Amino acid sequence: MSEQQPLIGQDLPHHVSAIFHNESEFKMDRVFTDNQEEIVSYDLEKIDENETVEVNLKDLMYVYRTLQEYMRFFHQPAHYPNLSDVQNFLGTADKPAGFHILNESVYNKMSEMLPEHISDMFNEGDFDCPKLPSYYDEKRN
Repeated sequence: MSEQQPLIGQDLPHHVSAIFHNESEFKMDRVFTDNQEEIVSYDLEKIDENETVEVNLKDLMYVYRTLQEYMRFFHQPAHYPNLSDVQNFLGTADKPAGFHILNESVYNKMSEMLPEHISDMFNEGDFDCPKLPSYYDEKRN
């Protein structure tokens, strides 16, 4: 998997913006969705359902615990009545919190769990949903 890590506030990940030849083409052809399931499951049928991997249990538990922490926070809207509550949960460079553990899970733990051919497919855009998440739409309400 690529060593490139996203920056907070970056408009689009490199693998998304790179599929368009210029910015005007990107802006014309964008289709957005609120269906995150559609995005994350896009083209996963390309993976053999019988293929398995062996992973480091401690790393898997770190990822699992990270997802649990996100679930614990976001399952209850009372945990984030204000935007500042979400910002506090995510943390900053000086105060690592939610974004730090998510970044660690994705780029340091999970990336090592993927077989090389799957990493290659990911890097080639095989799993890039043609629809973008609605939060990329600057015209959204």
